[in-house]
Amino acid sequence: MLSLSIQTLECFIAAAETGAFSKAARKIGKSSSSVSRWICELEDDLGYLLFERKSNGLVVVLSPKGEALLPKAKIAIDYMRKLEDLAYSLHGDAFPLELTVSFCELIDGEGIAEVIQDLKATWPTLQIALKNIDMVHIQLAIDSNDVDFALGAYADSFYPNIGGVVVGEENISLIAHPDNPLCQEPEVQLDMLMSQTAIWSSPYEKALRNDRTLFDSVDVIECGEASTVVSLVKKNLGIALLPEYISHSAIKSGEVVALNYNQREITPSFPMMLYYRMDYPHPEVTEQVISTLKSWFGYTK
Repeated sequence: MLSLSIQTLECFIAAAETGAFSKAARKIGKSSSSVSRWICELEDDLGYLLFERKSNGLVVVLSPKGEALLPKAKIAIDYMRKLEDLAYSLHGDAFPLELTVSFCELIDGEGIAEVIQDLKATWPTLQIALKNIDMVHIQLAIDSNDVDFALGAYADSFYPNIGGVVVGEENISLIAHPDNPLCQEPEVQLDMLMSQTAIWSSPYEKALRNDRTLFDSVDVIECGEASTVVSLVKKNLGIALLPEYISHSAIKSGEVVALNYNQREITPSFPMMLYYRMDYPHPEVTEQVISTLKSWFGYTK
């Protein structure tokens, strides 16, 4: 019966990558004799050679069958290591195992990837689930245990057992189609918006609630997705207030224009808050999520 272990696969992969058992031994911190013996035992179990020996065995080259096995061995050892980590983590609950988080479109894909990468580097077995939660219902979602953490707009009051900390500020762009007459204005004033159709992304209604009065006297098209808002502005169907990173690519391509607006009348940014369950069993994870988000947004307050 074939018996594969992490140790055996490490030897095989190291020998294939270095071209010598002695170099493989140094790479994985074992003796040359041990590496040679484990490779020979693996070849005996398989019934064929994985390497062709040259220069009295000082140099090894993968055989055709060894070349076919190598990529699968790399996949297998990755899964075996993860399984080993998980098995050890279950002993005494040494690692946090599950985390559900919502970013509410307030951070782009690269930022989300950085947060996850940072967490996985510290806790390899951490199982992360991403959910989309409407910003208006963030605290309710956490209170109902739908999510453990959620990034949302600032609030000064919380449900019981929910904490919150500001992790960054999001700049706001007021965008319009290049043919919109507002693009010719050196500075857009509040009263100039009254003749416009506002395209509103409902997830940002709470985040931009101080500016909601801007659109009280104008036609409004409400959308669920911020990307849809940008598409409608591209068709010259109205103007929109959106987080800067969402509209950045359309501005850069010239499909929409970022208007220069009176920042005394229209708030240029809004604070973002990470909400979290205060009874989440691993406070060190909470601290790391907060730290990583602050680093991503460059927030030092």
